[in-house]
Amino acid sequence: AVDLQDPRLDLLIAACHEAQATALVGAPVAEEGRRYIAMLAVEATGARVVYRKQWLGGDEPQAFAPGTSPSVVEVDGWRVGLAICRDTGVEEHAAATAALGMHVYAAGVLDHAHQLPIQHQRARRICREHRVWVALSSFAGSTGGGYVRAAGCSSL
Repeated sequence: AVDLQDPRLDLLIAACHEAQATALVGAPVAEEGRRYIAMLAVEATGARVVYRKQWLGGDEPQAFAPGTSPSVVEVDGWRVGLAICRDTGVEEHAAATAALGMHVYAAGVLDHAHQLPIQHQRARRICREHRVWVALSSFAGSTGGGYVRAAGCSSL
């Protein structure tokens, strides 16, 4: 798990300070004795947990707890709804996130290369049903654990 004071985040915090930007970063975190797959907002002032993945898949439930609620983070006046991987395929997740009021639905995803059409279908469905922009940041390359060739090809 990544501690929010981890010095490995310092370079990213400095880059966000210099660019006056916010970076959304996936990381495992530990809170109150539980581990989560989380999304951090990294800004000039530091890092904070802004979302915990709700819909775990594969072997994830053996190592992580599910998050309990959807989340929206505000960046420069834009309300960004957050998702991680399998969350994007669960219609209730997008609906609950949209109910919080969002302009953009943003997700970090990891899929096999042959699943790229599924990423595109999910993005189009969320865009159409909730009338928002959808941004998917899709891992490219090999991660091990069966992902010899990840889908890559991020979408907007």
